[in-house]
Amino acid sequence: MLDRTLRLVDEGPRPFYQAAVVSLAGTSVLAMAIAALIRPQGPLPETQRLMIAVALAGAGLSAVLGRASLAGTGRSRPGTWLDRVAAPSDRAAIWLALAAWFPFLLVVVYYRAKATFPPPVRYIYFPYDDKRWETTAYLLGVLGPALWLTTAARVLIVGRGKPTTWGAWLTGLFRGSQR
Repeated sequence: MLDRTLRLVDEGPRPFYQAAVVSLAGTSVLAMAIAALIRPQGPLPETQRLMIAVALAGAGLSAVLGRASLAGTGRSRPGTWLDRVAAPSDRAAIWLALAAWFPFLLVVVYYRAKATFPPPVRYIYFPYDDKRWETTAYLLGVLGPALWLTTAARVLIVGRGKPTTWGAWLTGLFRGSQR
């Protein structure tokens, strides 16, 4: 399994692009399920309908990107214009970070769905507004991508060094650069 993973690391950004597309599709489907199942009694609130519409757009986007990936399989070399924008190793790190980041967006969907329930107590001086989803969206939207991108780049750098065991790979993540 380590050898297969090392071959994926050497292959370039394509497998990580496919992983990001699958991650987006899975996250979109789960977001629709969360928005449909976690809601107050009665008709579907506008918030849930909006979340389902955005998740459906994400699922459609992943279908289009997956189709584009399959259509580009026959070509010997993908567009070289991408190489001018970002190196293949950088693109691999970006796609790997996105594949890991998408499922964490389900936390935002969950808290937003929970915010549609009426408050447990009635406040006299100010209305209760559940802001957990806003805090989560901010933290996952600002800090999450930076941390995931840094981690993904480090994972790929250590993987390109051909570690002999999983333990060596994990140890290499926490050591300084070998350059």
